[in-house]
Amino acid sequence: MHPLLPPELVREIASYFSERDIFQAVFVNKLWNTTWTPFLWANFTVVGGSELAREIIDREYHMTIARHGGHIRNVYLRNESNATVLQVLCKAVVLPTSSLNLNSLCVSSKFDLETDVNRLVEIIGRSPQLRELEVVNTPVPGAWFERLLGVIAPSLTKLKKLRLMHLHVHPKVTPLAMRTFLETCSSELETLVVKFGLSCPLGLFVAPPPTVIPGTKFHPKLKLLEFQIGYPSSSGPMEPVFPWILSSFLEGCTGLEVVDDQIEVFEGKRLWTTDDASIVSILRRNLGINFQRCLQIPLVHLGQFYSNPNGPVINELLSALNADSDGAKQVWQAISMGLVPPEGITEFDRKAIVHAASQRGFQRLATNDQDWLSSEDLLSIFRQCPTLRVHDCGYERHPTLSAADVILQPWSCKWLKSLHLTIGGIPRPDIKVDCMNKPIPAGDPMHSGSMEESRVLQRKVCAQLGSLVCLQELHLGSSNLRDVFIMEEAEDSQGVRKYNPFLQITCLELTLESGLDELSELKSLETLWVGGMDHRIGRKELYWMQRNWCSLRAVYGLLMLPYQESMRPFGSDPSVKFCNVAFNIE
Repeated sequence: MHPLLPPELVREIASYFSERDIFQAVFVNKLWNTTWTPFLWANFTVVGGSELAREIIDREYHMTIARHGGHIRNVYLRNESNATVLQVLCKAVVLPTSSLNLNSLCVSSKFDLETDVNRLVEIIGRSPQLRELEVVNTPVPGAWFERLLGVIAPSLTKLKKLRLMHLHVHPKVTPLAMRTFLETCSSELETLVVKFGLSCPLGLFVAPPPTVIPGTKFHPKLKLLEFQIGYPSSSGPMEPVFPWILSSFLEGCTGLEVVDDQIEVFEGKRLWTTDDASIVSILRRNLGINFQRCLQIPLVHLGQFYSNPNGPVINELLSALNADSDGAKQVWQAISMGLVPPEGITEFDRKAIVHAASQRGFQRLATNDQDWLSSEDLLSIFRQCPTLRVHDCGYERHPTLSAADVILQPWSCKWLKSLHLTIGGIPRPDIKVDCMNKPIPAGDPMHSGSMEESRVLQRKVCAQLGSLVCLQELHLGSSNLRDVFIMEEAEDSQGVRKYNPFLQITCLELTLESGLDELSELKSLETLWVGGMDHRIGRKELYWMQRNWCSLRAVYGLLMLPYQESMRPFGSDPSVKFCNVAFNIE
């Protein structure tokens, strides 16, 4: 390989190297070292349990980072047990230089000591070029959250994407600190996701007179704003603290596309997007939308309706879509549907739901019965609703979309973060038996042809999914196989046999050969569900996931559950259970 290849080709080749290859590739000779080192060290990834995470404490590796730290542009740290990596970076990279040249920093670690937070704050303060910052699952005690806000706003003036949150609690911050951060953070921000709680008692807060925060900026480039605010459920009016914090900031967000308040599907919770007149007025001007609360289509329980599921629901859906006098369109933020009533639903019902869920501003669709919407209905929503954030299913068998239909048109739901569906209709000539271990008849169109033809289709499907770059949860398979076993009489006189009627045998392989690499831009993906899929995920796929999905926490349903001996097996080689990867395998 000639060392003077075009930089684009060198960068592409270097992306296939693992961390250990760095040691073997950069010391061949001085010219090769100069050519390859900047690309090999551009992405620095350390995840808990990986070999690199254990070796990084060695003095030799410490010195290596010190030599090449200036080439590091993207840092991904997910070490759940300690903050050793952060310590090494702080000592070996920050101290010898006045600033870092980082473009992105993603930290998902458990910090037990105040010094760990100090190191993180120091690294952020020394990274003025940072474009993307993600800090997830950081320590609960202390004022760490407010300290991060205090260093981010003045230091990161070029920041475009920010995600600050803890997975299980709402980090506390004072109202003044939160308002100061919002109004003085980078005017280049395009995505802002923050989960926080207020450190003052809401009922005792008295908003001071309106004041101008020094250094106030406008944020016309902000597209996605997601606030998850921790406050008690109440049907009373919105506390004055929230408009005091948000109003001035929202006035300058003239380019907003999605405003996500993490609305829940239960009643009684206050929403900052709908419960304060001043905030509602600002959103109407900037978005042209008047948000309505979550619409709950009543559940059916033991044959009894909690309320009439027909008639009023449709009228409510349609009336909420009328434009107000100022031209702002009323839209539902979320629709939650229970069980389909015994008499079923009409085509008029279905069209009304699809129409409401396809509007700009709609965010969440939750269904507990697959009979509410057809595959065509779902595809229509995916293609038309640009603000959809969540498609959730409360049942085991997700809606099945034909692969041929999936790739017909691009999906407009680019902000989607949680997706539940089944993709079928993919010819799989490698599968010879059905869910009951019975041979599939020869010539079956779904199990004939060549694997090359099958993988051409699979790669196109993966490319469609790969365009959803905000995905955090991807459910392609069942999440709980225990609930879908039924009994069937076997023909071999062995008695009653258990099998999974929802086993997917015309599904994605999810291998690198079939297009898994088309999902490489799903950098925010945290969970992948593949239960009940006859996939072919192997060791190389798991290592690829670890390398490319730095936020991944778990892959569920990778193998058949061992207690079901008589059920048709699915999945990959059992040896994948022993892969040394940093995410859970179940």
